[in-house]
Amino acid sequence: TAERVVRDLAARVSEIGEQTGGLATRPRVVCLEWLDPLMAAGNWMPELVELAGGSNLIGETGKHSGPINWKQLTDSDPDILIFLPCGWGMQRIKEEMYWLTDRPGWNCLKAVQTGRVYVTDGNQYFNRPGPRLAESVRILAEIIHPETFPPGFEGRAWETAAFGDPSLQ
Repeated sequence: TAERVVRDLAARVSEIGEQTGGLATRPRVVCLEWLDPLMAAGNWMPELVELAGGSNLIGETGKHSGPINWKQLTDSDPDILIFLPCGWGMQRIKEEMYWLTDRPGWNCLKAVQTGRVYVTDGNQYFNRPGPRLAESVRILAEIIHPETFPPGFEGRAWETAAFGDPSLQ
């Protein structure tokens, strides 16, 4: 029944929240919903980041995703930077990342220096409310706390951005 499905989804989300609730570290995370102009993810994304054990830096729960400027991103200097543009899969994001990677200060970002920049299939997992948001929390948990959540969605829902890859030039 529908009630059972809803209970199962809620239990999966709660379980991740319980696992991350006691973790000692909460990496600082920025999720970008668009590259040009830059837009920080709002709506449910800040809440999902928190449930997955991160500390959301830009974007507000319950408010539409909004434009930010380059200085806001560089000043936030996230530990983790996650790309999840609406309507784009991972390959398209990699092809369009030059909008950011070519900017002054990109290489100074902590997330870039530590290799914690990720592309996701935002279209399939993050940009629409619905049952897949339970998987979205798991994906974020894998990205934010790989020591606790082994990768189950890597390669099909998210991957680490490799800036040496010629396809990113």
